[in-house]
Amino acid sequence: MLYTSDKKSFQEHVHPKLQRRIRMFLIIGVIMLVVVVWDIWHGTMGIPLATIGMVVGAAVGFLSSRILHLSWDHDGQKVVGRIDTIGWFVLGGYIAFEIARSLFFEKVVHTGFSAAAIAFTFVATALIARVFGLRGKILEVLKEEKIFG
Repeated sequence: MLYTSDKKSFQEHVHPKLQRRIRMFLIIGVIMLVVVVWDIWHGTMGIPLATIGMVVGAAVGFLSSRILHLSWDHDGQKVVGRIDTIGWFVLGGYIAFEIARSLFFEKVVHTGFSAAAIAFTFVATALIARVFGLRGKILEVLKEEKIFG
């Protein structure tokens, strides 16, 4: 996961805590995506709704990757992440979106499919997209520090 497009690893330049966070998002997202495929296969959810859930989830995932402000720690020589002021607003918006999403699917949208399956689709792709968003931000920091060109 922590590789450039030409297959060079940049894992040694990323703080272990940030690496664990990225792995956690990726593992949970992939497991949830497997459950989504299972739900589609068994008819719990239709492909059109799964696609909509994935598109919206991916957009929210990329936006939520903005929650962490990534920077270079000159002492530790690693990329580190912390929540900045804008990140707190994005986090608040993300939480509000999650609450509204569950209310929206459970109360307003009557699809004939499981609302939980649709929500799973959304969250799975949001987590995976967040990983890719964080990866891109890490590469930006490394390019700014002239570690990767």
